[in-house]
Amino acid sequence: MYKLCLNSRDELLIIDLEKIAFFQANGNYTHLKYIAGETRLLSIGLSKLEDYIRMTWPKSIASPFVRLGRSLIVNQTYLSEISVLKHRLTLSDRGTNSYTLSVPKPLLKVYKEKINEFYLLKNKDKQNEIK
Repeated sequence: MYKLCLNSRDELLIIDLEKIAFFQANGNYTHLKYIAGETRLLSIGLSKLEDYIRMTWPKSIASPFVRLGRSLIVNQTYLSEISVLKHRLTLSDRGTNSYTLSVPKPLLKVYKEKINEFYLLKNKDKQNEIK
């Protein structure tokens, strides 16, 4: 389990990264949303938070977090749908929790292609293992 510790003058916050659905910028602050629904407002910007995630996540394991533009970091573990035409990205735990985010079309188009390539390569590797 990977946890991030944010310590400010007045607070100490432990964030369970594996349960985060997304982080969204709000000026110099960042909103975080856990997949189960809990939200928090962090007193740091998205870029600084991105740096903290990089430092926390082991380099030997690919991080599930991806930055989409200036205002969003999503946890790909919960990715369930991308609709380029509707400018929509959906994160879901495939149970009771689902979040639909509005993302600019150019970002979604590039992201969708990257995800598709990833799964194509993954399936190709599995087919090679079977042979």
